Amino acid sequence: MNIIGEKMKGKSTNTDKRATSYDIWMGKPANGLIWDFGRIDYQNPPTDESFYSANGRKYLISGSSKHMKSRQKDRPAIWYSTVYNSVNHMVTEEGECDVFTWETPLGKLIGKRHNNHFSEYPIKTIEDIDIWTYIYSNISFSLNRDWLERTNIGELKSLGLNWSPVQQLMQFDMGLENFYYFLVDAPEKMETLLDVMQKRCVERLKLCLSNFPDISYIYWGENTSSSSISPSYYQRLTLPHIKEYAELAHNANKRLIIHMCGLLKDLLDSFILTGMDGIHSATPPPFGDAPYELIREKFKKDFTILGRFNAQLWMGKSVSEIQANLKKSVYPELLESPFLLMVTDDAIPDIPYENVMNLYEALENIRW
Repeated sequence: MNIIGEKMKGKSTNTDKRATSYDIWMGKPANGLIWDFGRIDYQNPPTDESFYSANGRKYLISGSSKHMKSRQKDRPAIWYSTVYNSVNHMVTEEGECDVFTWETPLGKLIGKRHNNHFSEYPIKTIEDIDIWTYIYSNISFSLNRDWLERTNIGELKSLGLNWSPVQQLMQFDMGLENFYYFLVDAPEKMETLLDVMQKRCVERLKLCLSNFPDISYIYWGENTSSSSISPSYYQRLTLPHIKEYAELAHNANKRLIIHMCGLLKDLLDSFILTGMDGIHSATPPPFGDAPYELIREKFKKDFTILGRFNAQLWMGKSVSEIQANLKKSVYPELLESPFLLMVTDDAIPDIPYENVMNLYEALENIRW
């Protein structure tokens, strides 16, 4: 049931000439402000089902907050399964942490994750690099039959994969500090590990491309930021990997969109060389450092920008304040290019109903 009620007044300057979200992913002009916020977007206003009630008030049901707090056993299956050969892989729980254990002939590694972030990385020493290399040398990927049975393949427009070797190691396997220490202290071991991990990434991508020929684009999660990798390291370590993914995708007539939500300004010239087709979650100032105008100028005409509108820019704000914040980064010409605005709640729980309604009104009635 629609619950917009009398709050939505005035005529929107947006029209039904606006493109679809799919069009934006495919590099088509937006023809207006295209935006989404989970299950709420420019085509789907908030409904009763968007909220829950507590203590006499309504709050947004936040998918990102729920995911952050979810345990591994409760997470939905994805399109592929990882098969461990000569490795005993276990997932258990310890208090509020998910505990991941890998037992191999070379030794055992343990990692712990709390609220979607690793509090203990499995790779802690130089010797552990050999174990991790062994693990990646003895894994393969297969289609997830349970997922296939529940999914209408004919309706799929895209599939997602996560992380290139560098980002996997930084975020989940050894952490940022050890990543750079190990590059200096054990360069040959790290080079071998990165090569083995890249082979697995390519195998997984090829599995996707060969089994789902009718999808239109690949979403690749990265979280790239110059706060964690410099332009020189990116060019040396990550650029060749992303370029290989892009070439494989393009050879299969697919687009490759990369999720990068960090500081990107100093890396843009490197991104051009990868051949990627778009940036997912591009974040302009004040939280990022790459204005949309700069990204638009540097890349090809059909380059997709999925821009981020952080929670701090709309939560607790009036309609006019939200619109003023948006106009600091979004400009009319941008709306005639492949641009979609991604509103985020940044995993903040208990967002009041009134905040969401102000957001919807601000975005649907903004005048440029």
